[in-house]
Amino acid sequence: MSERGQEWLFWIAATVLVAMVVHLGAVYLLPHAVMARALEKLGTPNTMHVGRRPDATARAVVRPSPDILYAACPYDLSKGPLRVTSPVNHASYWSVSAFDAATDNYFVKNDQQINGDTMELILVKRGQPWPALDNALERIILYAPTEKGLILIRAVIDTEKDLPALSAMLHQARCGTVASVARLR
Repeated sequence: MSERGQEWLFWIAATVLVAMVVHLGAVYLLPHAVMARALEKLGTPNTMHVGRRPDATARAVVRPSPDILYAACPYDLSKGPLRVTSPVNHASYWSVSAFDAATDNYFVKNDQQINGDTMELILVKRGQPWPALDNALERIILYAPTEKGLILIRAVIDTEKDLPALSAMLHQARCGTVASVARLR
């Protein structure tokens, strides 16, 4: 191969290597960095944070909708399983979603998929035993793919007159480690 051909081969290989590094960074590292920043902005882990109605300045949730109220629980399962409870609004759209440390949505249920008026979710990491619990509410046992992540509850505001009741409902939502939940009720 000529010297010019070797030079071209070097630059092609270097370009492919740089493209691979940039691609891996974008696909694997960027989502983790985005979620770490979001969890930091949301506040104390294993605590429910209920936001005010989103406006043009709201950015705790990415691209929030002004016709949805949000409650968020950034979680850290290093201290044990997490219990999340919330009233369920069957009069309008309501949902609970779970996101892992890479921003992947790995769970969602809405008001049509929950029979009762209250939802209880027990979140554990793989291999972690979940606690013995009584037979109370409609309970969902969920295995988290990562130790840190986010539980997000959404409630749609159909009319302005619904806003106070929806806000009060979301303020009843709780999350905490199973050992500490008794203090939260």
